[in-house]
Amino acid sequence: MRSSGEADPSVTSLLFAEGNHAFLRLFVIPLLLYVVWVLETYLLEGSIGLFSHFQPLPFVLYAVFANCIMGIILPVLLLRSAFRSGAVNMFQIGFRSLRRTVLFSSLTALSGYLYLVTFTPFGTRRTALVGMFLFILPLAVAEVVTCWVLVGTHVQAYLRKGGAAASITVGVVVTAFLFAISFAAHSPPLNQSDFLLTTGIIGAAAALFFFAVRDVYASVIFVACATLPVMLSAVDPVIAAQSVPSVYGAAALSLASLVCCHLYLFWNFRTIRIPMQTSGLP
Repeated sequence: MRSSGEADPSVTSLLFAEGNHAFLRLFVIPLLLYVVWVLETYLLEGSIGLFSHFQPLPFVLYAVFANCIMGIILPVLLLRSAFRSGAVNMFQIGFRSLRRTVLFSSLTALSGYLYLVTFTPFGTRRTALVGMFLFILPLAVAEVVTCWVLVGTHVQAYLRKGGAAASITVGVVVTAFLFAISFAAHSPPLNQSDFLLTTGIIGAAAALFFFAVRDVYASVIFVACATLPVMLSAVDPVIAAQSVPSVYGAAALSLASLVCCHLYLFWNFRTIRIPMQTSGLP
């Protein structure tokens, strides 16, 4: 006969099983998708040096399969189980109200524009700057959705019992590392050690921005503006020299994929804030 202070083995086994399930669902599976995304990026971009030797058709294939399907759509589909379990909600993953999104995206875009015209060689060459920004945009969307919307929020949910400070700190460190490592799959010299250190710093800044602002669209603009100067030396100059239809098309497709995923989550997993009672409570 067990004493009153002795744990029930069946309860212990159940808690252990639930802990393993949470670890698998919130940590292992998102990381596996991240690994597949990085491998696909290497196969479609890094292995053929696509950024340094631009080719329209391979670039479109890279944007569609590595960025849109593997970097945006599949991560959003994985979010469904986290929504159903209550691990995440629309606010936490960064899909907010239209007014808030427009405000934060506009402020981020204005700040990014001022930064780019000041610290990059584009200056007043608006067309070249827009071309480079749109070239980076599909990658930026996939980075934000994979590293922060999926992995970052899941890591935070898994460590939530340890407190907000601990969960966000670990989330920033993990996602900054994943953001930097993902550049090892890209064309030289982006996969070199000095670039990985720089992208790690950018990843940490982007992680802090995402967890503070919690807006996907503003985070995409932040990542695109922050990585643009780093990628200048690695990208074929033809991208900035002229308007490239495939670049504009890939950017439009990535944004359309993000918006469609946003609408899908909104229709199926709408998060409603419940106003606090101001009267009638004891």
